[in-house]
Amino acid sequence: MFEEKTKIGDSFKMSGIKKTEEGLKICGKVRLIGSNYNKDGVLEQVFDFEVPNLITYAGFDAICAQIGSTTQPDDFHWMAIGDGEVQDINDTLLTHELARVASTYAHTPETGVFTSVTAATNYGCFNVVTANTATMLNTAGFAAITIDSLTIVATFTLSTV
Repeated sequence: MFEEKTKIGDSFKMSGIKKTEEGLKICGKVRLIGSNYNKDGVLEQVFDFEVPNLITYAGFDAICAQIGSTTQPDDFHWMAIGDGEVQDINDTLLTHELARVASTYAHTPETGVFTSVTAATNYGCFNVVTANTATMLNTAGFAAITIDSLTIVATFTLSTV
């Protein structure tokens, strides 16, 4: 006669094993802290706000290489600002880079400080010091900023979906 086939999900139910889906989510934010020198020459904070960051395809590939490749990419500890168009997920460089600085990372948010900033509109995190080269891990866009000192704090969160 006719025999009904058991589906894989049904066998999980019968065995008491809970079926779960796995995935990895990478997200984050970029905090921008601006300061100007007052009339006494003291640096005073004038703004502090956050914008979402975007992990690029090249950045996602670099993260995957860190996890599963025998050839490791260089560390991402160089921040850059630019005054070009807001970047998208396909970009590997800023449209027009203004400055690149070493950033710090030690299981805390990554931080970079820029001085004498004029009309910056975007940010990127890279894995080499040389401007307009290498892999851009992430990027963020914002309204044009002209400021004496700009501190950028990038926070990345890895979580299961």
